[in-house]
Amino acid sequence: MKKFRWNDECLEHTLQQMPMIKDHRSKEEIYQQLIKARKTARWKAWFLPSLISVVAAVSVVAIYAPSLPFTQRPEKSSEKLDRHMITLQAEQPAKESQTLLSAREHDSFLSRIVTKDALNDQDIVVVGIPDQQSQIIIPISVPVKKYEQAAEQLKMAKSQIDEQKWGLSKRLLNGVTIVPSRESNRVWLVRVSKQHPVFSEGSMGESLFLASVEETIRWMGGKKVRFFTEKKEGMAFHHKGYIKEVEIPNKKRAYYLYWSGSTHSVFLVPSPQHVSTFLEALKQMKKDGGGPLRSTVPKGVRIKKVSVQNDHVVIQFTEDSKLNGLPSIQWMMEAILLTAKEFGFRTVTFKGGGVKQIGPYMFGKKIAVPVGPNPITVYASAQ
Repeated sequence: MKKFRWNDECLEHTLQQMPMIKDHRSKEEIYQQLIKARKTARWKAWFLPSLISVVAAVSVVAIYAPSLPFTQRPEKSSEKLDRHMITLQAEQPAKESQTLLSAREHDSFLSRIVTKDALNDQDIVVVGIPDQQSQIIIPISVPVKKYEQAAEQLKMAKSQIDEQKWGLSKRLLNGVTIVPSRESNRVWLVRVSKQHPVFSEGSMGESLFLASVEETIRWMGGKKVRFFTEKKEGMAFHHKGYIKEVEIPNKKRAYYLYWSGSTHSVFLVPSPQHVSTFLEALKQMKKDGGGPLRSTVPKGVRIKKVSVQNDHVVIQFTEDSKLNGLPSIQWMMEAILLTAKEFGFRTVTFKGGGVKQIGPYMFGKKIAVPVGPNPITVYASAQ
């Protein structure tokens, strides 16, 4: 069948033959109808994709919920629940330290400390790593095999830290050998090559390198560090000068929340400065520590009394303290536990606040101080 080709004259003639359509509505009615239609279109454009996303998310959760690590399962007395390896996840940042995670995310956040019971026949090595912004040293706990030599444990721990994932920078520790001396495990030897990047760093880079070494060795029980450049004793820094050995100061610190303002994790980080007393440390933890360090005691939480009993300390909150179920409250308790460890306490008891339990911590019972901060991987023991 031959197709009829339309030209402009044919189209105009055909349109003129069509019946005229008249709209008897006023201009105001037409305008209001257009506004209503536009709102409806916008609502559909926003609501329908959101509804589809919610339905899809619910479907995924329904399918995979039994295998998620934070799903609650009934535990039978005759069985032991196998605990899977727990990996510290990165959270989205929040605007205030006391609301770092919303209430609905409470079940999925993880602890910022390592307990002795959670090691499950493992050891941990704590490595002091600079953040990517080169502002502060963050102690990271990594599980390692028991009965390995300390140098091998430390080497393995460094290799397991994913600096991109956790917002850290291992650059200053790469190629650095850290081993205990043969004479004493309180004296450690640090050896670098002549081409190590610290020799081309500014004053800040040199300070971060020394602080990183100090933080790592202090957690290993070291008291003194001796430096070597390949086989030659000492390190010649451009700004710090020639350093042969340093004593690790016996300073005690308060713990703050570290938040880099990115999608990386929140960490518990010790203050760079020494704090004279435990009470003073608790007071400092109510305020931000400067830079990325934020307060660990949220507003609305007040400590009524602190009682010291040898190596045990009791922290009593006022009854009107806002001890809600947000993660920041548990992180506050864990920061207090780490700070108590700094001051030589072995156990802590929390009281008051009108609550019986925060996270895994029971009020009125002794809680052992942690063995390390900021676990990137923790093997929990079977119950």
